[in-house]
Amino acid sequence: MPELGDAIKITATDATAAMPSREWGTPAIVGESTYATKEAPKLYYSLADVKTDHGASTDISVAAAALFAQGVRKIYAVAIDATTAGSPTATEVGDALDTLAPYAGQKLIHGVCLAGITTSALLAKLKAFADANNVIFTISNAPGDTVSAITTAASALSSGNGFYLAHADTDTTEDVAAAALGVIMTLRPWNTTFWRYVNVGVNEYFAPGDVPTLETAKVNVITNRVDRVNRISNALTLSGSPKFIDIVRTKYYAVTAIQDSVASLRLRMTKLPYTPAGLDYVRGAIAQALEGMVRSGALHSYAISLPPFEEIADADKANRVLKNVNIMAVLAGDIQTFDLNLTISV
Repeated sequence: MPELGDAIKITATDATAAMPSREWGTPAIVGESTYATKEAPKLYYSLADVKTDHGASTDISVAAAALFAQGVRKIYAVAIDATTAGSPTATEVGDALDTLAPYAGQKLIHGVCLAGITTSALLAKLKAFADANNVIFTISNAPGDTVSAITTAASALSSGNGFYLAHADTDTTEDVAAAALGVIMTLRPWNTTFWRYVNVGVNEYFAPGDVPTLETAKVNVITNRVDRVNRISNALTLSGSPKFIDIVRTKYYAVTAIQDSVASLRLRMTKLPYTPAGLDYVRGAIAQALEGMVRSGALHSYAISLPPFEEIADADKANRVLKNVNIMAVLAGDIQTFDLNLTISV
């Protein structure tokens, strides 16, 4: 009979690692490093491999450490081809981001951040990329930035895909934007970041009066007031429309789920007839995806509208194209604020 140590093997990892979580999105980081291969996305499953390629203390490795610390299982990394080390231009950042466009199109990445970059002109490139490719992006402030500077920067980056996590730590060396992205990627799309634990070494916090000011500017903050543990204060997007990042992620998730369900239907059938019965098959495939989201608590209800068969243009039938399929879905949402009236008698 084998000894216990032979039968059950446990490997201890360092503090930068966290218990792996089920993946609900794959993050990508773009930044500077010593990696010789620039502007080429590469998939990594461990922080050790990132450090081997990109250098132990480079911006990309610091960001990767923050991502893996949240329980992320895998990440993509892209090294910026910067002419001047430490001062990449907006064009150089944009070129590196653009290499991720095919990965976003194939739903291989779901969120992106810039490693160690807090300059507004460079973050504008991040916003433009995310909005063009339907992925979320996370940003943070430089250590020591004032509340006024943070709100001004947030206003310039307004986007429904954007998530700003601010911190008040004046000397942290960790990548807060990457940590925020890691938290989001380990959550189901319809789950909020409200009061979620974030594994990052921040130990200075905004004054109580500053938090409402920042959240009015659509900025989330790292707070420890709930239970003296670092948590994300809210789930706000940088545009306020939609108001919460889980709404954006649920929308993207629904699109992918419906796409996969319809594709599965088409693969199962040697022919999907362009007839009223065929339209019912399509409706059923869409409903299957949405019913799954209702059971998961993502949606409250939904409605599917397909054009009547007799109203579909002959040209569309000849070209085998089905247009004007409309879906209305109501999210289940999340209760975050309680307004209670109490009467207490003694």
